[in-house]
Amino acid sequence: MTVTQTEQTPENETAEPADFGRLVAIDPLDFDPDGGTEKLVIVDPYNHRKKREEGDTTEPDPALIASVEEVGVQQAIILRPQEGERDGQLGIVIGQRRTLAAYRVASAAAQEGREYRKIPAIIRDDLRGVDDEALTVSMVENLHRRQASAQDDVDAAEQLALLVKAKKVPKARKRSLAAAIGRTEEELDAAHKVAQMDAETLEDLRDEEIEFDWVELGDYDEVKDVSNAQVTLMRAKAKDEQEGNAKRGAWKTAMQELRAKKARTERIETLKAELAEKKVNTVHWVWNWSYSTARPLEELVSGIGMPMSEQGHSETCEGHAATIDPDAAEVVWLCVDWKKHGHRIAGAAQGDDSDGEPDEKADAKAEAAREERRRVKVNNLAWRTARAGREAHIADMCKDKSEAPADVKDLIMRTLLVSDGHYVHYVGSQEHGAMLAKFLGDERLTRQPKDVITSLLKKTASKRYWWVLFAHVAGYFEAEHMKDDAWRGEPHYHHGPSVRGRIRPATAEWISFLKRHGYGVTEVEAETVATVEQEAEAEAKRRAEQERERQEWEAARAARQAENPAPDEDEEDGDDGEEDYQYDDMDEEDEEPAEAVENTDPEAEVEVDTGADEAEGHEDVTAEDDQEEGEQE
Repeated sequence: MTVTQTEQTPENETAEPADFGRLVAIDPLDFDPDGGTEKLVIVDPYNHRKKREEGDTTEPDPALIASVEEVGVQQAIILRPQEGERDGQLGIVIGQRRTLAAYRVASAAAQEGREYRKIPAIIRDDLRGVDDEALTVSMVENLHRRQASAQDDVDAAEQLALLVKAKKVPKARKRSLAAAIGRTEEELDAAHKVAQMDAETLEDLRDEEIEFDWVELGDYDEVKDVSNAQVTLMRAKAKDEQEGNAKRGAWKTAMQELRAKKARTERIETLKAELAEKKVNTVHWVWNWSYSTARPLEELVSGIGMPMSEQGHSETCEGHAATIDPDAAEVVWLCVDWKKHGHRIAGAAQGDDSDGEPDEKADAKAEAAREERRRVKVNNLAWRTARAGREAHIADMCKDKSEAPADVKDLIMRTLLVSDGHYVHYVGSQEHGAMLAKFLGDERLTRQPKDVITSLLKKTASKRYWWVLFAHVAGYFEAEHMKDDAWRGEPHYHHGPSVRGRIRPATAEWISFLKRHGYGVTEVEAETVATVEQEAEAEAKRRAEQERERQEWEAARAARQAENPAPDEDEEDGDDGEEDYQYDDMDEEDEEPAEAVENTDPEAEVEVDTGADEAEGHEDVTAEDDQEEGEQE
């Protein structure tokens, strides 16, 4: 169809027809992506986005394919007649990605026996044989598309944010709307975040060929000023894609850590401002104080061995200063030159040197203690930071409306039926209601009134009962086995938290369970699971070695018994003294394992003393017997 210009023109000018082409409908299956000669439509050789060997930039993304499947191709593509050996075919000048998306949708529909939509197309006969103009048209269209895309995303997100915020769109319509624009419902919910982004940020991401969906864009905009945020999130996204994690486990964990890092950075800036306002001398943080003249006050004592406090040191020492621990985001008070001001390292023996120089062993011990304190501080912070993301993941799991999988049911049954001491403690604690309220999203559950529980059961579908029980079990694991210092191991029941045992197996079991259900495990959590596995492996080896030694000893004992068989029961005692000899010999053999244990047992002296007491008791009895015999005589 030829369209001519019909509007009025000045009298001294002649109206000339403008050829905009013929509007037609193209069957997507008439398109040949490989450029063969049998199909009607191919990619024009002068298409600006023609597929190249070094990389195909024309692949339609899932969002475009979803949009075409939902509403079809809405913008007409541009075709031009071909010449030479391609005579009779039509080449795509503009719209290659749309055509390929429609081709894939139509192919899938044809295989399933479903109907599919045709592609609106404009055939430009005026471009036949005009290769330079065809290339120019293709380039201009793609360049304009690229320049406008960032602002288009912002505008579309802003409009959809208003629409979603109004909550007047039914869920079915919302899903249809999301599919039509190639987005998900989750992305629609995050549209308001994208609407607040500046076009420059979007353009920078596009220039670097970083493809984040609207959920990811909203998250990135929140932490974009944190160092290495972009790289961290790209790695998390790649990990989720590699593991097929549709719940964005690695992404959510990365965001949690970046938010914590951002909070620490803001906290550090606040502390710097407070120290500057108080005119406190500040120095740069040093990772290893052994190579510095400065030392934290917690590692120092006065010349007479008294602990150093911040207030006392600031009043008496000119070397008083402060620094900020970047990991913990807290002020550390120190002395800039502890030797000069007559301080000593805490716990170091004072030598003959008047300068108070600690020996190498004491210095190494102090450095090891410092590193351990730092490790505990950093890991405690990381463990607490991970809790928010982990609990959010659990809350999402509890919202699942489908039947609970088998491993969830198994976990619930094992926890409820075993009911160990930790479980009993949890059920009787105040944390029970708090965890239920957190995971089921109902603050009324904090005190667990009967009417609220009854209401909860009434509005919960029977197939979702397992998820309510899961919230209960999840609260037990979080409260009892994921405490602030659970990564360090079980505190000793008598010696206190400074002496630690092994990490609870339930801690590692819970982390591994959540990981199987899409949770992105943090570094400290992964190290905790690895430690438990190593400890279990070491314990298994130890027990295997004990069993091997026991079997070897049993085999040796059996061999000795075979060489020296016990006498027959009918044989008279003391015929030739052989039975007494055999009896003594067997006693020695039976005591061999005890001697082996005695050599390595730190309490062996106690066993020896006990034996001596028994011997003395035997002598006393013998003396009394002699006395009785004398009286009888």
